[in-house]
Amino acid sequence: MDAEDQNLIKPDEFEIKDKRFFQIDFIKAMMIFLVIFDHTIPWAIKSDMGVILWERISIPVFLVIMGFNMGLSFQRNGETTLKKLYSWNYFKKKFWRYIYPFIILYIASSLIGFMLNGIEAFSQYEGHYAPEHLILGILPFWGPGNWFLPVIFISILIVPLLYKFFSGKWRILALMLCYLIELATYLYLYFGFYQDPFTSLSNYNAWLFNRVTIAIIPFSMLSAIGLGLWLSRNPNIFAKQNILIWILAPLSLIYLIAYGFYDYRISFMAGDYHLFIFPYSAFLVLLGIKLIPKRWNNWFTKAISTIGKSTYHILLTQILYFSVVYSVYGDHYGASILGINMSYDLTIYLYLIINWVICIPCGVFWYYIDFKLRDYYLLHKKNKYREEEQV
Repeated sequence: MDAEDQNLIKPDEFEIKDKRFFQIDFIKAMMIFLVIFDHTIPWAIKSDMGVILWERISIPVFLVIMGFNMGLSFQRNGETTLKKLYSWNYFKKKFWRYIYPFIILYIASSLIGFMLNGIEAFSQYEGHYAPEHLILGILPFWGPGNWFLPVIFISILIVPLLYKFFSGKWRILALMLCYLIELATYLYLYFGFYQDPFTSLSNYNAWLFNRVTIAIIPFSMLSAIGLGLWLSRNPNIFAKQNILIWILAPLSLIYLIAYGFYDYRISFMAGDYHLFIFPYSAFLVLLGIKLIPKRWNNWFTKAISTIGKSTYHILLTQILYFSVVYSVYGDHYGASILGINMSYDLTIYLYLIINWVICIPCGVFWYYIDFKLRDYYLLHKKNKYREEEQV
């Protein structure tokens, strides 16, 4: 961090030494509510709500925060060499934080799917993914949101290397590299596989397979993680380094308006999770850090903070929940565990509330149990180590 930028951070606003920040937990909590909203409300309703500016930002914001949090973690621990960044302790923490809950989800998902549909449950993914995608983290008993898990798992492998580039004085080049890799990924897909029209079914299947694969790996969203790492160096919205965000965010907003309201498309860019989208989300994260109080001491904010800490477990919970809904009703839009209805908006919003009421508390409870078990294990291991020392 440049010396001239350090005086722009007020001690009561954001301190790197702190382990958690209410602003980030608050933003994450709001985003997980939006994820469930996105998986419940049909596009026939959402398309008239301008969701591109407020609801579809949930995944881009999570990606920015992923880079942001990992950047802060590396800074806090003073890790600078690749050997330390890729330490055994790093992978052990990530295993217990992400892989272990996924294993629990995989087992629970398989058992519940088998009880519902027998062996056919293990082919629920087929309408969305290929068998090759199962090794990346796609569940056989698929549910919406599952695609984000491979993004997380692969990010665990590449973010330390990215941080190494961002920790030097040439971090602007590191951010540019993220943009170039992401752009190259889309150009590879478009010019390597896309045809208009497709000359054969095999050519179409090759394009579709590669498009789906690219959608579940972080290389197609690398600039979002890069922006998060960039912000972690100085999260003050008025810091000199963040002039870049002030420049990119309005351009991103213009693109979002053109994309969402005027059907503007760039031929080689797929969807609304890419480099033209992410600066807007990064700016919203900066704005949230600035405007949301760092600490509120009341039951409501404690509840929000707990939800923010539990977002990964809530994501896993809603994947399992919606996989059951999808299996029973054939769709997850306009549906809850109690039924499906595409005709009446009021019923759909009632189902949304039901989905929130089920997925959020269950995910928080899972996080709480998981946290307590890990805490007990670490405490037991620590005490055992002390006993061995005394002997």
